[in-house]
Amino acid sequence: MHDVVARPALDQRDVQLARLSADFLVEQVAGGLAGLSPTDAVLVLAINQANIVPLTRDPNARAMYGALETPAPDQLRRPVSISAIASSLGLPFETVRRRVRSLETRGICEAAAGGVIVPETFLVSPGYLQSVVGTHNGLRRLFLDAMAAGLVDELPASRFDTAGSAPVRAAVRLASDFILRTAEQLMAASGDMISAICLLGVLQASLSSKEAPPTGIPVAGLARALSAPQETVRRHTQALVERGLCLRGRGGLLISSELLASPALAGFVRANAANSQRLFAGLAERGVIDAWRAA
Repeated sequence: MHDVVARPALDQRDVQLARLSADFLVEQVAGGLAGLSPTDAVLVLAINQANIVPLTRDPNARAMYGALETPAPDQLRRPVSISAIASSLGLPFETVRRRVRSLETRGICEAAAGGVIVPETFLVSPGYLQSVVGTHNGLRRLFLDAMAAGLVDELPASRFDTAGSAPVRAAVRLASDFILRTAEQLMAASGDMISAICLLGVLQASLSSKEAPPTGIPVAGLARALSAPQETVRRHTQALVERGLCLRGRGGLLISSELLASPALAGFVRANAANSQRLFAGLAERGVIDAWRAA
C-alpha cells in the first residue's frame, strides 16, 4: 500500500490574485498589440525588453525614457539575437526566425549589428501607442483591485520624482516583464504559446465564475474572449483536456478547485502571486503608484 501524500492547500489570497491577474492578461490578449497575432506580440515584447536591458539598469535613463512621448532611441537599444529570443521563450528557432523576418518587412522589427531591435518608429506609431495606453489603464485597474481586496504586500518607497505624471512607458515595461514571465510559466505547463493562451482563458473563466463548481466556458465563448479563431481554440483546448490541464463540464471547459490544486496549476498560481507582488513593488519603486494616487 502506498502512502497518500496530501497536496498543500492553496492560499486563497494567491487564488484571488490569480483571478485578477487573469482578468488583466486576457484583456491584453483580446486587445492585442498594434494588431499583431498573440505570438508576434510576445516576440515584440521580448525583443523590446531585451533591447532596453542596459537602460533599465541606469536610473538616469529610466527617468529620461519613462514617459509615453519619450521612447529610447535606436542607437541606445542593444540588439538581441534570434537564438536568444527563441531560447528565452522556448520557441523553435526557425519559427522565431521566420516571424521576425516577417515583422521586419512590416517595419515592426529591424535588423542591426548583432541581432534585431524594435525601432523607435514602431514605438511611436498610433497603433502601438493605443496599445500602450490600454495596457497602462488595465495595469492601474489590476493594482487598484488588488489593493482594494487587501492583496498587495508592503510596497517600497518611490526612487523617482514623477511630478504627478505617471511614467506610462516605464509602467508598461514592468507589465511586459510580468506578461513574459506568465507566458513562460503557462507554456511550460501547456507546451506552446496558443495552448498557453487558451489555458489562461479557461483559468480566467473558471476563477471568475459565480457558480461552484463553475459550469465552464464553451469553445465559442472562449474564442470570443481571446479574439481567436474558434477552430484554433477547439484544437488547442482538446490538447489541454488530454493533458489533464482542464475539464469538460456541463457548460464547457473549466478548471475545478481539485484540478487547480494539481502540481502544474498550483505551481502557476503560487508563481503568479510572487510575480504580481514583484510587479507591484516595481511600480511603486518607479513612482508609478504615487503618480496614480496623485492623479
